[in-house]
Amino acid sequence: MLGIIGAGNMAEAMIAGILKSKTLDSKNIIVSNYNKSKAEHLSSKYDVASADNIEVIKNSSIILLAVKPYALINTLELYQNELADKIVVSVAAGISINDMESVNTRLKIIRTMPNTPVQICQGVLAYVYGANILDEDKTLFKSIFSKLGMFIEIDENKIDAVSSLTGCSPAYIYQIIEAMSDAGVKMGLPRELAISLSAMAVQGSGGMVYNTKTHPAVLKDKVTSPAGSTIEGLAELESKGVRGAVISALYKAYEKTLLFSKK
Repeated sequence: MLGIIGAGNMAEAMIAGILKSKTLDSKNIIVSNYNKSKAEHLSSKYDVASADNIEVIKNSSIILLAVKPYALINTLELYQNELADKIVVSVAAGISINDMESVNTRLKIIRTMPNTPVQICQGVLAYVYGANILDEDKTLFKSIFSKLGMFIEIDENKIDAVSSLTGCSPAYIYQIIEAMSDAGVKMGLPRELAISLSAMAVQGSGGMVYNTKTHPAVLKDKVTSPAGSTIEGLAELESKGVRGAVISALYKAYEKTLLFSKK
C-alpha cells in the first residue's frame, strides 16, 4: 500500500501518473491531508482511499510525504516513531537527507525531486537513497515510481539544481506556450488551435533533443535557412535577451531553493 500525506498539486500529479502507469491500482493508494476536504477530493476523483495521517502510516509500507518544505521536518518529528519502519519518500525541495535523518536515525529516507509532468508519465523524477535504505526498499520504490518518466538516481549535491531545472521550468515553458499561442492569434489563428500547435511544437522539439541525443544548437541550425524566416526570429530573440532571461530565471529559482535548507 502506498500512503500519501499531503493532497496538493504534486500529490495529485503523482497519483495520476502512478494510476496511468498501472504500477498500482487505486485500491492500493491511501491519502491524507490536514484539510480533509482536499484528501476527500482526491479520493473521489481517483477512487483512492482517504484517512487521517496515523491510519495512512499504519496501513502503508511506503509513505510519500507530499507536504511543503516548511512542514516536512515537523511532520517527521510528529510521526517519527510510526514512520521508523516505513520507507519515507520526500518530494520537498531544499531539505537534505541529513536534515531528515537527524530527526530519527532509524528513518528510511528516499529524497526525490519530481516535476508535475509525472502526471502523464512524461516527467522527471530524480532520487537519492538515504543510509538506511535496503535493496528490497529500492525494489519497492522503483516498482511504483520508475514509469513516471525520466527516472534517475543522482548525487544529492546535484538535486537542488535538478529541482530548479526540471521542477520549476514547466511554469516557464507554459508561459512560452501561452506567448506562442498569443502570436498565433495575432496571425489570425483561433486560440484553441494556436495553443495546440504551440504545445505540440514544444513537445516535439523536446522529444527531438531527448531521443536523438543531438545538441540543441545542431537541431536549431537544421531549421535555420540562410536569410529565412527562422533566423529573423532568432535574431529578435537574441536582441530581446531571451537566452539570458531563461538562464537568470532558472538560477534565481535555484537560489530560492537553497534558502529552504537554511531555514
